[in-house]
Amino acid sequence: MAYFYINRKNLNYIAMKIAIRIFMLLMLTSGLSSCEMIKGWTEVEIDTTLEAELDILTDDTELKSTEDFGFNESEILQVINPDLEDYADLIEAIEVESVTIEIEEVDQSGVKLLTGTEFIISNTLGSSYTWTLLNEWDLDNNFSMPLPSDSYDDLNDILEAYDTSDVNVSAIGTCNKGSVHILLNYGLEIKVTSSPL
Repeated sequence: MAYFYINRKNLNYIAMKIAIRIFMLLMLTSGLSSCEMIKGWTEVEIDTTLEAELDILTDDTELKSTEDFGFNESEILQVINPDLEDYADLIEAIEVESVTIEIEEVDQSGVKLLTGTEFIISNTLGSSYTWTLLNEWDLDNNFSMPLPSDSYDDLNDILEAYDTSDVNVSAIGTCNKGSVHILLNYGLEIKVTSSPL
């Protein structure tokens, strides 16, 4: 028959070892039970704004069918801006949070974009979303127009194809005056979900 001798020093050591194991087990359990914490280990969220300027010059002669002056301008929207450069190959999702068109400059007074003018965001894969003016838009410097949120799901799909397709912003329509210079800015506030670096 074997006898074991446990002195007070060994007992304290064993109790401390058990306490540390229990503490570590509790920490691990509470950490793993938090989905948000686990998500934080595997995802990074980045809020940023994408912008593109359209430098529009309306035609100097009237359209044949009306007394209006036409314009048609497009520009590439750079989806990978400086905030996203490091994550370009790691992006998992893009979520549009707001879209605004702002008039940064108009060089004449009394200028209006006419009913039927279209503002378009598209990609070269054929996906697009178009907002159409239902009323005339009186242009003033620094005036901005938020675009409706019902388009955001479509825009998410357009932007998420950035790695295989250019994203374009366009303005096509008519104006009440000819030879007008209009500087128009598209601003898209987005949230990007990415794998960590």
